[in-house]
Amino acid sequence: MSFISSVSRRSLLGAVPWLAAAGSLRPNNLIAAYQASRLGESYRALGVRPLINAAGTYTTLTGSVMTAEARQAMADAATCFVPLIELQQRAGERIAKLIGVPAALVSAGAASAIQLATAACIAGKDRDRIRTLPQSGGMANEVIMVKQHRMGFDHAARASGAHIVEVDTLDELRKAIGPKTAMLFFVHIYEPKGKISRKDFLAAGKAANVPVFNDAAAELPPAHNLSSIVEEGFDLVAFSGGKGLRGPQASGLLVGRKDLIEAAALNNNPHSDTIGRGMKVGKEEIMAVVKAVEVYVNRDHDADQKLWRGFMERVVKEVSDLPTVETEIYVPGPGGHPIPYLRVKWDQNRLGLSCKDCGKQLIDGEPRIHVNVAEDEISLASYNLFPGEDRIVAWRLREILSDAARKA
Repeated sequence: MSFISSVSRRSLLGAVPWLAAAGSLRPNNLIAAYQASRLGESYRALGVRPLINAAGTYTTLTGSVMTAEARQAMADAATCFVPLIELQQRAGERIAKLIGVPAALVSAGAASAIQLATAACIAGKDRDRIRTLPQSGGMANEVIMVKQHRMGFDHAARASGAHIVEVDTLDELRKAIGPKTAMLFFVHIYEPKGKISRKDFLAAGKAANVPVFNDAAAELPPAHNLSSIVEEGFDLVAFSGGKGLRGPQASGLLVGRKDLIEAAALNNNPHSDTIGRGMKVGKEEIMAVVKAVEVYVNRDHDADQKLWRGFMERVVKEVSDLPTVETEIYVPGPGGHPIPYLRVKWDQNRLGLSCKDCGKQLIDGEPRIHVNVAEDEISLASYNLFPGEDRIVAWRLREILSDAARKA
């Protein structure tokens, strides 16, 4: 029995408005429109079209989709009351044991973890200092960063009262460390951009007895990063809860040294008159993160990689025979996410279709599809696709490129 004949008449009729939006009655589009109409009705009621995410775990695209287990944990947690401070402590202990680190804290996202890490290193557990932040006069409040690691998220460190000191070389780093230094701030994914290696950056902090923080927000996979970055010697490490972990989007993890995690907790919600009071993490998010970690550490990550590569191979199969189209499945090297991506190029002059225009057609069409667009190529990330969506992406991309070739 075919896919189309196996769906109910009511379901198929429900797909027709989305099919009409696509402007085509081709069988592939019919299937795509049907699948695209199955989920996200509550968003459509607000006038927001859901999307197929072939771009990556970007916050602006709402990170990732929670696992069923995390969603159920969140629902279960919403049914009763618990003491929040006690819950944070017990959840942190459970997560720390699961991933093999000294201590852990659930935060309101990775940016929240950056801010709490900075507050912990500046104010520590001193209640008077905690109440003073972000006013940090009289405290060691300098946070040293590699110049090439500066980015929008270091605003979170500045929001805790830090003064960012930029360095370019290892010699500059060693000279910059002094009595006013509260923390060294390294961005894991930006290591190839700078002139200071992770190993040398960490060693400089250890030699000066200054806490070293690692922003590893999107660095899952590989799964071993949950523990190995701390094992390298980093005192504090931040992860997003709503990306590779597939927990709630408004969640994160701060892991590392027990005394610094305890200090971060004192700077955090629900303690009043603290820099973190507004970064509330509810019981629902906390329990969903615990479950997300439990699921993640027990996943078959090799099977994930095989599945994701299969998604990219499906797209290659659909488009590689088109005029001038070139495809390449690749796994980024240092500084990139170690998951399969697909690079698609074509002769834009010959087809009369730019990469930008192709990306726009994917976004404007039905279903709405997001990819990464550069001047000379588009690239697809595999790890936020679900089975079946790879076919929809392949069909839409083939349709756009084929239409351009016919008109050329």
